[in-house]
Amino acid sequence: MGTRRPGAEKVYAAAESWVERALRSDDSLFTPGRRIWTSEWLDELHRRFLDRPDVSGDSFLDKLERQLAGSPPEAFQLMAEVLFVHFLIVSTKNSTNKQHQLNRILGWSPEPVAIPSELASGLAPGLANPGQGFHSYRPFQVGLIIEFASQWKQVGPDERRRLLDDPWAFKDFVMDLHLRSAMFRDYQNTPRTQRQALLHLVHPDTFERIVNVDHKNKIAAQFEGLVEDPVGDVDRKLHEIRSALEQTHGTETFGFYSPDIRSQWDDSYKTDDRDDGYETNPWDDFIDSAREYVDTGQLDGEENDYKIKIGQRVAKAREAVLAGSTSWPDLVKRRISGNLIHHMEQVKFRNWVDEEPDESLRALLALWRDGDISVSDRVRAFADLLPRSASAGVGTRTTIASVLVMGLDARRYPPFRTTLFGEAYQRTGYEPPNDDADEAALYDHALGFLDRLIAEASERGLDLRHRLDAQSVVWAVITSDDEPSEEDEDFAEPASLSQLAGELCLPVAFLEEIEWLLNDKGQVIFQGPPGTGKTFVAQALASFLAAPHGRVTLVQLHPSYAYEDFVEGYRPALNDGQPTFELKSGPLRVAAEIARDEPHTKHFLVIDEINRGNVAKVFGELYYLLEYRERQVRLQYSGAPFSLPKNLYIIGTMNTADRSIALVDLALRRRFHFQEFHPDDAPIKDLLRHWLTKQGATEMGWVADVVDVANELLRDDRHAAIGPSHFMKPNLSEIDVERIWRHSVLPYIEERLFGSADRMSAFELRALRRKAAHGPAAEAGEEHAGEPTDEAANDEADSVE
Repeated sequence: MGTRRPGAEKVYAAAESWVERALRSDDSLFTPGRRIWTSEWLDELHRRFLDRPDVSGDSFLDKLERQLAGSPPEAFQLMAEVLFVHFLIVSTKNSTNKQHQLNRILGWSPEPVAIPSELASGLAPGLANPGQGFHSYRPFQVGLIIEFASQWKQVGPDERRRLLDDPWAFKDFVMDLHLRSAMFRDYQNTPRTQRQALLHLVHPDTFERIVNVDHKNKIAAQFEGLVEDPVGDVDRKLHEIRSALEQTHGTETFGFYSPDIRSQWDDSYKTDDRDDGYETNPWDDFIDSAREYVDTGQLDGEENDYKIKIGQRVAKAREAVLAGSTSWPDLVKRRISGNLIHHMEQVKFRNWVDEEPDESLRALLALWRDGDISVSDRVRAFADLLPRSASAGVGTRTTIASVLVMGLDARRYPPFRTTLFGEAYQRTGYEPPNDDADEAALYDHALGFLDRLIAEASERGLDLRHRLDAQSVVWAVITSDDEPSEEDEDFAEPASLSQLAGELCLPVAFLEEIEWLLNDKGQVIFQGPPGTGKTFVAQALASFLAAPHGRVTLVQLHPSYAYEDFVEGYRPALNDGQPTFELKSGPLRVAAEIARDEPHTKHFLVIDEINRGNVAKVFGELYYLLEYRERQVRLQYSGAPFSLPKNLYIIGTMNTADRSIALVDLALRRRFHFQEFHPDDAPIKDLLRHWLTKQGATEMGWVADVVDVANELLRDDRHAAIGPSHFMKPNLSEIDVERIWRHSVLPYIEERLFGSADRMSAFELRALRRKAAHGPAAEAGEEHAGEPTDEAANDEADSVE
């Protein structure tokens, strides 16, 4: 068998072609005779790819397309050939996905070329299983090949020949590479898997096709008695060990991953059906990927720090709840934001706090109460009091509870996500929870997995300090994979504005226009009659645009709301038991300070019912800053200089049926863009129909017709129109409609038509439904399918008395 993989002759032929064409000369893999692997074009990739790393959350290829935009054809071709070399090591059943990615890069070029068939056939079956980190941190691995080739071209022809003839000299060259580019400035150790792959690709008869450094060290340690120099180079040790073991096991059958050999050097060995015929412990690949991420140095800055901040802010909300402070609802709603909870679930939870403050307070007290209470008991007590209207699925409810228990200690109780942990269980072979597990059991099972991960990592020399470290590497390893994971059983975070539009049953162009308005002025107001979804859309859109690390703060104005509540002011406090006043920052100043501390993320302040307060008085001197971002003014009380950062966006909602609309002055209108939400105009006009269709409730389509007829009768008072949100409830039934109409819609219409009591009979549900069903023929008494009979209508009315 030797060090080469049996059946992979075409892979080795492709690797040899690369060595002969690209390393011995400056030729091309795909178009022989064309100079592609030259210092000139390598420098071009160095400048565009290595010196301008794209740290956005987009996929590798999406980022690469931006980085290469405007490049000469040679640069596109060279990048495709670099990725081809990167793919050679990766075991795969077929080469379809690899070819697709290579062809996509070649297709960006103004002069695209094709991959020769003999090389394309070398993309399968691959040579090794490099682990998930090899894929998750692909920019570093691909970047190493560019860095290697760039420095290779700097040595003379004689030296290159020597390195290609002497495997051990070649290894010294690869291991001594100085990674000079911006991409590697702080991450010298990240691409170590690609270094190991290069050794085998260039010298396959000397170096093992083992790309996991930990595995190499374990093998060398286990069979130390077979080597002459126990402190020497690990690859030289493996060379000696192979020679010795092949004598007893046979050259054709020996392999370091064969069951009888692996069981000797891997204490955690577990059978796994792999496409290369090797059996492995699934924890190895997972922890190898975790190590790749930890080696980037981004664990705290990219994952832990913002979660710890969320935990600290949740802790403040907990203090307010336990102290009985009147500020607890606002504090709790502000903490339920960011990427840890799906934006639609955030909106539902905040609405529950607004609509049922006593009920939500009892649930939070059950979760956060003092005492030596297990986290399982806390979560179970909270979930039992969380109504289905606030969060329907077990996984979603567990997620919300986990974010709230971060207020106890985020390092001990990190956030939970069903899909995230489900994927981690599958990849590591960890036993999943029972199908009937409740919220407490789901979270307890996840914490048990994190404890196991810490222990498995420790055995392999990777130190994870606490559960938050473990949760963060799980998040990084799984979500960094280029391949999309399955959607969460309860919800999936929208990946695009188009997907969000689908969830909201709104056209994507509508949301794109709002996003443009926000980018233009930094603030926009949604205006329209009640029930048109203004607040819901504002929170959902803000949560999406702020993801993954931004914040959304919700404030509702009212006539007594003042500058002291919104910006800063003196509030009652206790100092050593004595009543006094302390200067406290309001939600605007707090949101601005957070946004200023996190300049690379978008933050949003949603101001509900903005016209119910005296806006000029509430904003005070900050009215000026709405128009002149980043200029400074001095605050009234503290005298501190203050500005509004550009990454803090404001979305206001304005109920145009509220007669306080007269208080909105021209200065406000000049500073904000305005977006209409009106039941007579698209897209709100068709929103209810789209929503009912999406819910599979097409038989309830008559409700949208009834609303249209009622709004036509109200056309002389356009701002009195009935919004669709009244009826956008899961499992809507005819009895539900009757109750909503009687107790919500009719009182609203009666208030709008005060003094015109004679008109109210036209707004009875039965009359409107008959008119909607018959249309102009109603006067003739024609029957229409779908119209309730008088008997049925009476039964319907009786059932709700």
